[in-house]
Amino acid sequence: MTIENSHHESVKLLPWFEALGKAFDLESMPQAILFHGQPGIGKFDFARWLSKALLCEADLFSTGQKPCNACEACRWFDTGNHPDCITLLPQSLKGRLVQAELEGSPKMDPVAPEGQDDGDGKKESTFIKIDELRAVLGGINIGSHRGGKRIILIYPLESLREDASNTLLKSLEEPNPDTIFILVSDRLDRVLPTIRSRCQLIALPKPSRELALNWLESELKILLSDAARPEELEATIDEQAGAPLSARDQIVARHLGDDKDGVGLAINSTRILVEALSNGPKIGYLECAEKVQKAPYSALLVCMQRWLFDLQLSYQLGEVRYYRRHAQRISQLASQLQLTKAQRLWSTLTLARRHENHPLSTRVQMESMLLQYQQLFGD
Repeated sequence: MTIENSHHESVKLLPWFEALGKAFDLESMPQAILFHGQPGIGKFDFARWLSKALLCEADLFSTGQKPCNACEACRWFDTGNHPDCITLLPQSLKGRLVQAELEGSPKMDPVAPEGQDDGDGKKESTFIKIDELRAVLGGINIGSHRGGKRIILIYPLESLREDASNTLLKSLEEPNPDTIFILVSDRLDRVLPTIRSRCQLIALPKPSRELALNWLESELKILLSDAARPEELEATIDEQAGAPLSARDQIVARHLGDDKDGVGLAINSTRILVEALSNGPKIGYLECAEKVQKAPYSALLVCMQRWLFDLQLSYQLGEVRYYRRHAQRISQLASQLQLTKAQRLWSTLTLARRHENHPLSTRVQMESMLLQYQQLFGD
């Protein structure tokens, strides 16, 4: 999962969200907003920006904008210490909160991959537990510290277990007038319909390809000492379905060779998976499953879905959408593809994504998927 994160500077509004940001009436907000959209486009960043704007104490007529980035409330927000902004994340993502990066704040352990060992025998939870949610909701009927609004930001919303979701639902049904819930989801289909019905749903758009490439180029100039080639930027944007933050993480991990955290491990494992998939009927499915077994299962499924989509698209129209750098090999494999079997595998992958948090081991599940993939070609 890509966690859309800021660095040491104050949270910024991403350029493709500027029009939406200006459209919000900060004085007349619904009590529950649910942002949803493709992973890796900056939804969490936008939710944090909106939280900061709502808590900003500057006079809008004097400053002309919110957040002002100068008042005491804004400064507190930037250090992660605003008492009226509560961000609830799974344990596996808490290491990427802004306060974990600031000098003088408590040292956070590196983020372990989904459901994997963090090196000390402990596993980082990828769910938000009911006790964590209750601890947050327990004080919402008490007045805010600063006398204004209290913000509760939850990301990703689908990481709430069923009991936690029902607890949240009760708070949404009887909301405190001084509390605003800002909820963010990568997978809206996994959110309870009753929760969706009590929120204002806002689909966040991904940027145009040109805007995404321009932003990505400027970001990488800051993050990398050696510039990424334009063809690498374009290929990675395509592989990540136009999601610029996902593309940024992919390129940074590739250049730094970092596969020790959850993001880096997912990126390295999907690279191994793509190389294996390119072997078509000669894929070493047992060896591949063993190499990628520590990666988040969801990332592997997305990778396989995109590769299979490209195979079917090449078979039918002679085009490739995601893995353009592998277009020639995909075209060769598409000429051997048995379309009916490919469609069956697509249905299997779709079903697997609905149950991707099943306790069955990633290795066992990937062995089954890759064996089925091996049988797509020839007679």
